[in-house]
Amino acid sequence: MSAPDHRTDQGYSPEQIAAYGASEQPAIAARMAPHLRMTYIGTGCAVLAVVGAAAALISYPSFDESGIGWAVTALVAAVAMLAVCVIQVVVWRRAMASWRGIRPEDLHAEARLSWVAHASSYLAAVVGLLACMTASADAGWTATAAILLAVTLVLLLAAQVLAGVQYLRPSGPPGTVPTHMRRIMERQNRRR
Repeated sequence: MSAPDHRTDQGYSPEQIAAYGASEQPAIAARMAPHLRMTYIGTGCAVLAVVGAAAALISYPSFDESGIGWAVTALVAAVAMLAVCVIQVVVWRRAMASWRGIRPEDLHAEARLSWVAHASSYLAAVVGLLACMTASADAGWTATAAILLAVTLVLLLAAQVLAGVQYLRPSGPPGTVPTHMRRIMERQNRRR
């Protein structure tokens, strides 16, 4: 016969569920750790996108003056995406500190900033897409700058998918026990 399973609701162990009134939320911190890792990976992609865009700008053919503006735009879009990714990493680190009980738990300002960064990541991705494609076409699809811009585009989109869209949810991901308990308490308070 197997040993009894000491896990509670949804697979959380008792030490992951915080006591009533505790500021530490280990279940949320555990569930959100993969999101923080994804923002780190996305930020790394954004750094590589900036390097790729700068290398493409340096190696851009000198005979084409019109396309260089698009290469500069691609670099600006990569830098903007890097800024979005850095904001997301900083916000997520502050949230993890809050969920681990290291800092105060009010995350509403961080959530707003994270959502604005999330929304602006789409603009940076679209501008980067248009700039990389146009600059590549102007340079000639087989030029070194065009290849570097294609790599920049892939890295820029990876940064957006991995970090830019990872906006902060102060109550944790849907489905965690603390989030579920908060929803139940909110519904109960509304009924009163």
